[in-house]
Amino acid sequence: MRIHLAILRSAAWLVPGEQRAEWLAEWSAELWYVRQRGERQTAGFCLGSFRDAFWLRRNSPPDARPRLRFESPARCLGFLGLAVAACVLFALRFHSPDLCYHSPGLPLPPIWLALLVMLSQAVSGLPALVATTSLRLGEYPANRCGWRWVFFACKIALLLPLVFFGALDLWPIAGPPLRGTCMMVGYVIAFRWALIDQRRRCPECLRLLAHPARIGRITETFLQWYGTELACPKGHGLLHVQETPAISLPTQRWVHLDRSWSGLFL
Repeated sequence: MRIHLAILRSAAWLVPGEQRAEWLAEWSAELWYVRQRGERQTAGFCLGSFRDAFWLRRNSPPDARPRLRFESPARCLGFLGLAVAACVLFALRFHSPDLCYHSPGLPLPPIWLALLVMLSQAVSGLPALVATTSLRLGEYPANRCGWRWVFFACKIALLLPLVFFGALDLWPIAGPPLRGTCMMVGYVIAFRWALIDQRRRCPECLRLLAHPARIGRITETFLQWYGTELACPKGHGLLHVQETPAISLPTQRWVHLDRSWSGLFL
């Protein structure tokens, strides 16, 4: 009986958190009746719980699925800081202190040489970034973007060492010809994430926007806009994201809401 309950509890980890307790109670209650039919059928019943749990996982609403999100700017920067610290510790643990770039004939200290290599790899990935991602962040009021740029600069400053030391940690896996390419691709992916994350944040509280809603129709894109509207959880404003660039809205636009709208976002 303990083995069967352990199987059900293991399968319960696949169920979304809001439904986990009810799901486990229901399957545990049914287990008492299935045990009367024999040990073989009981084992099949418990193994079938994984299939049911996986189905609930795939068909649960998006909000019910646990996912790694950084709603607040402090949580985002904190996670990046911890990731950088972990990558640096691993790199110093498994590599020499000069980070494999020390050369007796060079006048620069190893740490400055490593910084130059890090910046050169980041710059080499900019053409690929421009070809795959738009660099436009949208239209925002000029007097509400100060902290937004500070937050964006902090993300870039943390992503530079994160990709660099993370690539050093993976160097034993990648061959010598692929090491530079892997680092450049890592910078492209990191900078692309930083731009996409920045476009989906409120310029005032820097929290991730929520409550997406479809607005307009595709036949009205000439004079009106068709796309997605996202709202700040704190009620600071709305973000209009155009599905396709149009005359009325060539890029995403932020609409500020005054305090009279705060009652709708409690």
